Amino acid sequence: MSWITTATGAEVSLQHPQPGAINLRTIAHHLSLINRFTGATCRPYSVAEHSLLVCKIAEREFNLDVHGQFAALMHDAHEAFVNDLASPVKDEVGAPWHTLESRFARVIRNGFALNVANATHAKAIKQADLMALATERAQLLPASTTPWPVLVGVQPVTWVNLMSPACRDTPWSAWRNAFIERADSLDFQRQQLARQLGR
Repeated sequence: MSWITTATGAEVSLQHPQPGAINLRTIAHHLSLINRFTGATCRPYSVAEHSLLVCKIAEREFNLDVHGQFAALMHDAHEAFVNDLASPVKDEVGAPWHTLESRFARVIRNGFALNVANATHAKAIKQADLMALATERAQLLPASTTPWPVLVGVQPVTWVNLMSPACRDTPWSAWRNAFIERADSLDFQRQQLARQLGR
């Protein structure tokens, strides 16, 4: 069996994923139910919530335009189909995992016209992702003095409290809806800009 079933009942091939089977609603639904850190957080913390945080950091800390913000929001969208693996697990699995992950990431970049924005803002998006990771580690994971090499020199943001009632008590479906609303808003702004430029 080389395909997976999505929340809509669609079947997506792992070998040859087609953009038509990959849509925003499916991505948002899946990401809102996939927990980060293999479930080690002190509360449910989904990839959807993480993606919204990365998008907000990209906007607030790096002043990225709507194209960059949309690319930041979608930076882990492929995990809707291949799941979220902790980085040490990815490294242990090695090349087969990276091949599968890259395949779906490429299809999503193509399907949502993210190639230019992803390339243009790759450094800022990566840094925003690391800042989100540092924030999540500080606020959601058990305290530890063991350094994470990837976070050397990276500071968590101070303007978000991931344990506030607004975050902690929000159900998964609300994170799904927030992801969709943010994506729709950014995509609408992208389309407006494209029309203004005559593209």
